[in-house]
Amino acid sequence: MNGEPLRLARLSLPAKLLVTLLLLIIGPGYLFGTANILFKHRMADGEPDLTIDDLRAHFHGMTRTFQPEDKVTVNSLMLKEVRPGGGMREYLDKGGEPAVRALIKWLENAALEAEFAQAGLVETGDPSARDVIKAHCIECHNADGGDMEDVPYADTADSEPEFNLVSVTAKPDITREAQGLQTVEIKPISTARLIHVTHVHILTIPIFTFVVGALFLMTGLPSFIKLVLGPLPMLAVLLDIGGWWAARLVEPFIFVIGAAGGLFGATYALQILCILGSMWLGRREAAAS
Repeated sequence: MNGEPLRLARLSLPAKLLVTLLLLIIGPGYLFGTANILFKHRMADGEPDLTIDDLRAHFHGMTRTFQPEDKVTVNSLMLKEVRPGGGMREYLDKGGEPAVRALIKWLENAALEAEFAQAGLVETGDPSARDVIKAHCIECHNADGGDMEDVPYADTADSEPEFNLVSVTAKPDITREAQGLQTVEIKPISTARLIHVTHVHILTIPIFTFVVGALFLMTGLPSFIKLVLGPLPMLAVLLDIGGWWAARLVEPFIFVIGAAGGLFGATYALQILCILGSMWLGRREAAAS
C-alpha cells in the first residue's frame, strides 16, 4: 500500500467477511458472558436481581439483616394420622413412598380441592390424593358398613372418595408465627477461587479486547477519537480485575468494579460498531491519519 496506513475500508471482500464474522462471534460472546454474571451472581446477597450489594457480597463480604417471612404451620386430623407414628400410617405405608409422599404433600398444601385429583404433586408418576385415599382408606372409611363408617370418605368401599367427605378430617388448621429480625454474614469469594477466576480472565479477555482495539485503530476515524476511545476497553479490564482484589480490603472498590463493567460494555460495543461502519461504509481512498 506504498507506506499508507492500513484502512478497513480498503480490505478485500474476503477479509471484510472474515472480520465481520469474527465480530459477530465475539460481540454476542460478551453478551452471553454478561448474562452468565447476572444468573450466577444475582443472588450473592440473598436477594433477587443484580445490584451493587451482589458485588459487595461476592468480592468484599457483608452482613445482611432481614425480616424473614412468617413461619406457616399446616396441620389437620388426617395429617396427624398419616405422619410417622400416626394411627393410619401403617395403611398408607402399603402404597409405598409415592403414596406417602403424594397424600402428605396434598395435606400440607392445605388440602385444596383443586389438587385433590391432581397426580404428580411432588414427582412425576405420583398418584393423586384421591387415588391414594381410594386405594388405602375407603375400605374402612365408607358409609356402607366400613369399620370407620362414622368418618366416611365415600358411600361404599367401591365408590370414589368425595372431597366434601374427605375434607372433614383433611381441613387444615393453619397457624402463622412471626419471625424476628435475622442477621447473616456473607463471606466473599475465597482467595483460591479468586486466583483461579483471575487467571482465567486475565489470559483471555485482554486478547479479544486487543483484537477489537487493533481493528478500531484501522478505522478512518480522526486520531484524537482513536486516542480517547481506543484504550478505554483495555483500561476497563484492568480496573475491573484490579478491583476484584482491591475490594477485598477496601469496600468502595466495588463501585470501581461496577463502573469498569459498564465502561467496558459501552466502549467495546461502540468500537465494534465503528469497525463495521468504517469497513463497509467508509471511503476506500487514502485519508490522512
